[in-house]
Amino acid sequence: MFARNGFTGASIADIAREAGVAKPLIHYHFASKDELWQAAVAEACTALQSEMSGLQPQLLQSEPRQAIRKIALQLMLFAAHHPQLVRIVVDETGKEGPRTDWLHAHFLLPAYALSNAILETLARQLQAPAPAPRAQHLIPIVVGAMNFPFLDAEVIRKAFGVDVYSEAYLERHGELLSRVLESLFLPG
Repeated sequence: MFARNGFTGASIADIAREAGVAKPLIHYHFASKDELWQAAVAEACTALQSEMSGLQPQLLQSEPRQAIRKIALQLMLFAAHHPQLVRIVVDETGKEGPRTDWLHAHFLLPAYALSNAILETLARQLQAPAPAPRAQHLIPIVVGAMNFPFLDAEVIRKAFGVDVYSEAYLERHGELLSRVLESLFLPG
């Protein structure tokens, strides 16, 4: 509901109806709509951070191209499974306020720091002659590539006749993201 209608457009009554529970049950577990929003967003954010943290040790044990493919595939699958999180983040970070501040403190800044650490690990492992791409440029490029198909799934379906959630599409898009990353980290 938060992803579909935004924070202000999602009422507790609508959320209760969508969840198939009585409105008082939501109020019993959450003191406010803000608290419910934070819990919903935190669940998805924690899943991504956990998945990415688990990848970092694997990178050290993987051949460089395999490590890049693992990163690309993991990011694609996460984005495909959590498009609502992306919608919420895009909606909220376009505004200023307490939810944006919460997202920065609890998710975005830690996620960027973790992504930077993963990129540094990958760059050290590769020992490439060219300097590694700077995280400040690479992270927004990757985030856009991994998320946009799922934000615009209906338009892509209408324009190209493909389902971005299909196994074939995910495989192709993950491979393309992998090749983009390889070209940046493994030039030539």
